[in-house]
Amino acid sequence: MLAETVTQPEYEVPESETSFERCPYCERPFRTDELLIHHVGSNHRDSCTDEELEAYEAVESDEEFELFTFHVKAAVTVFMVYFMFSFMYALVWA
Repeated sequence: MLAETVTQPEYEVPESETSFERCPYCERPFRTDELLIHHVGSNHRDSCTDEELEAYEAVESDEEFELFTFHVKAAVTVFMVYFMFSFMYALVWA
């Protein structure tokens, strides 16, 4: 038995969800405007306007900065944990 391919995905938005944005190209709903901008820039790059493309590049830049900040925090945390265990090891065996 072959699996049925979905050509047009269907999205159900709960009745309690009142604030959502829809993609102007495929009508897919998104909770935030930032998610909509990211979707339009990555999936509809050929048909989006210059303003939408600029907004996508700005959102992508912000996302890269947030990811860099997370990596720095994670590296500092790992270093501090390593230092703490090394210091405790030295105190116990001294």
